[in-house]
Amino acid sequence: MTATQTIAIRGAGIMGLTTAYCLKNALPEAKITIYDPKGFPADNASFMAGGMLAPYSEIEHMNMDWVKAGLESIKFWGELPLYTGFVKNGSLLVACAEDRYILARFKPHLPEEVQTTVATKDLEPALGSQFTSGLHLAEEAHLDPRKTMTSLSEWLEKKGVELSTAQGVTKEHDWTIDCRGMAANDKAIRGVKGETLLVRNPEFELSRPVRLMHPRYPLYIIPRGNGIFMIGATVIESGENENVSLRSSMELMSALYALHPSFGEAEIIDLKAGIRPSYEDNLPRIRINEDSKTISCNGLFRHGYLLAPVMAMCVASHIQGKQHEFMPLFDKGLKDESHDKRAA
Repeated sequence: MTATQTIAIRGAGIMGLTTAYCLKNALPEAKITIYDPKGFPADNASFMAGGMLAPYSEIEHMNMDWVKAGLESIKFWGELPLYTGFVKNGSLLVACAEDRYILARFKPHLPEEVQTTVATKDLEPALGSQFTSGLHLAEEAHLDPRKTMTSLSEWLEKKGVELSTAQGVTKEHDWTIDCRGMAANDKAIRGVKGETLLVRNPEFELSRPVRLMHPRYPLYIIPRGNGIFMIGATVIESGENENVSLRSSMELMSALYALHPSFGEAEIIDLKAGIRPSYEDNLPRIRINEDSKTISCNGLFRHGYLLAPVMAMCVASHIQGKQHEFMPLFDKGLKDESHDKRAA
């Protein structure tokens, strides 16, 4: 590999931006172009994400190898010399009295050394007496996706990375990395709609993300500062549209009101939906075609900010002719299902 190679990255979501960042640091002389017709930062699923860095909270959906990769990403975000709104105060998991069985059922999935049962009033006094205790996962963190994408875009432009709003790749490159998510038209990918609510409530305060464990309306709430909170809950198996449904928005707001009644007077700032790409197992993959010099990074679904940095490190290592320790986690040695389906 030469230091003057050219690299195209398609898609300016968090996968594309972190890949460009890792490549620019590893190969400072490389000519890198990011293509995204939505601009920089792009108004996409990454832009509206919650930004939770919560591998232990997701342990029911992925094993400890994935958790270790997530912890490596938390280290990346904590050391990134850019303003991202990164805070490492852990996560707090709570449940109403009638739903505490859900918390009890979840607890055995966690390693004993990372969970601490706390009096909720000691950690988050604003939650009041409705939740007497909860699980504190101190190794988890969160960031602000909008600030993160803005900071990364600005840093890349200052470092000479070309930010192009062209619809497609406009010139030849030594490598092309596809980070477009749903726009990549990978037939193995399905769309999962997520809906988020941004509100202002100056009467409420949190120091960390709180997850409400509920049998029908599980909810997370993330502090953004200055009385602003991001709330998310819905997971809808649909890639048809990005419109927010009346039913799911009412469920989202009802669950928020159940968390604390002060949200009944909260100001709604934004209510959005986005289609997130997912493979059948809900875990991301890196696919490399050495013949065409193309790399696909896709399927980040609910783990975008948690796993994109580690995937970006894997891609950068591969282009340098090295093998990253986490690469086997993402390539899995599987065949490219989308290629198989097209061939059939």
